[in-house]
Amino acid sequence: MNSRLRLLCLAVAALCVRLFAYAWIAIPFGGFVKAACVYDCVWYVRLGAEGYGSSGDWTPLGPVPNWAFFPLFPILIRLVMQFGASAQLAGLVVSNTLLLGFVMLGAEWLRRTRTPHSPALWVLFVLLFPFGFIFSVPHTESLFDVLMVAALLAMADRRRLLAAVIIAAMCATRPNGVVMLPLLLLLNLRELIAAWPITPSADRAALLGEALLPLVIAPLGLSLFMAYQYWYIGDALAFNHVQLLWDRTWTGPLYQLSHALHAWDWGRVLAIDGPASETYNAAWSLFGLAIALWLAWQRRFTEAYLLAIGILLPLSTAIHSMPRFVATNPAFLFAMFDIARKAKTPSAQIALSGAFGLAQSALMVGWYQSANALF
Repeated sequence: MNSRLRLLCLAVAALCVRLFAYAWIAIPFGGFVKAACVYDCVWYVRLGAEGYGSSGDWTPLGPVPNWAFFPLFPILIRLVMQFGASAQLAGLVVSNTLLLGFVMLGAEWLRRTRTPHSPALWVLFVLLFPFGFIFSVPHTESLFDVLMVAALLAMADRRRLLAAVIIAAMCATRPNGVVMLPLLLLLNLRELIAAWPITPSADRAALLGEALLPLVIAPLGLSLFMAYQYWYIGDALAFNHVQLLWDRTWTGPLYQLSHALHAWDWGRVLAIDGPASETYNAAWSLFGLAIALWLAWQRRFTEAYLLAIGILLPLSTAIHSMPRFVATNPAFLFAMFDIARKAKTPSAQIALSGAFGLAQSALMVGWYQSANALF
C-alpha cells in the first residue's frame, strides 16, 4: 500500500469517527442531517432541489436573495440527489467527500512547501481543528478550499490551462474566486517573459495565445453566472445587489473594524439569538491579518496574499461571518498547522488534540443551536 493510499485510509477512518460523534451530539437536535443544515445550507439545499427559478417563498425575504448563492455547490447537490438522497443528505455527502479531497491535496501542498511535512498529523489537525466542523456541513467551504489548493498545485506545476479551469470552478462557487486571477496572471507573464527571447518571431503570436487563453478561461464561472442572471432577471450583478438584504454595503475594512471595535459587545459572543458580537468578529479579522503578516515574514507570500485578501474583501462590506472566513481559509489552516506541530512531545500532542476535540464538540453544539457567534 503506497503512502497516499495509507493517508487516504487514515483520513476516511478519522472522518467516519468524527461524523459518528457529530451524529451522537445531534440526537437532541433532531438528528445530524437535519441539525447540520443551518445558515447558508438552507439556501444551497433548496437551490439544489428547486433551482433559481422557484417561485415560492424561501424566507421572510422572499425568493430574490437566492441569487447571492453561486451555482456550483447546488449543482453538485443536485447530482447526488439523482441517486435518491434528500437535498440535505446530498449536501453532507458533497461536503465530506470534498473534505477528503482537501486534506489530501493539502498534504501534497505541505509536502512541497514544508520540511518535514507530517501528512498524518495534517489530516488529524484538520479533522480536530475547532472550526473544522464547517467542512462537514452543507456549505461551500470544502468545495472552495479543495479548488483553491488544486489551483495552487496546478500553477506550481505550470499547468496553466488546468489551473484556469479550476479557477473558473472557484468563480462558480463564490465571487471571491477571482482572487486567484492575479496569481494566474503573474504565472503567465513569467512564462511569457521567459519564452519570448527564445521563440522565433513567426511563433510569437501562438505564444501570446497560449498566455491569453488561461486568462480567458479562468473567469468564466463568474461570467456565465452573470450572463444567466442577466438572461433570467435582467440584472447581471444580482448576486451583488441582493447583498443589501444582509446589510452588506461597501464601506471599507477600516470603517468596519473601527465600528466593530467601538461597539465592544463581547457579551453577545455566547448569545444564541440576536445579532452576533461585532467586536468578536473584528478580533477574528485582526487575528487573521496578523497570521497573514506572519506568513509574509516567513516568505510564504502566496499564502499571505490569499489569507489577507480573503479577509479584506468580505470585510469591506460587513464584519459578520469573519470567524468562518478566517478559520476555514486554507492559508490560515496551513499557518495554524505550522504552529500546532511545534508541540513535539507525545503528551503535548495529546493535550492539544484533546483541547481541539472538546472545543470542536462545543462549537458543534452551538452550530446545531444556530449560535450567531460561530458564523
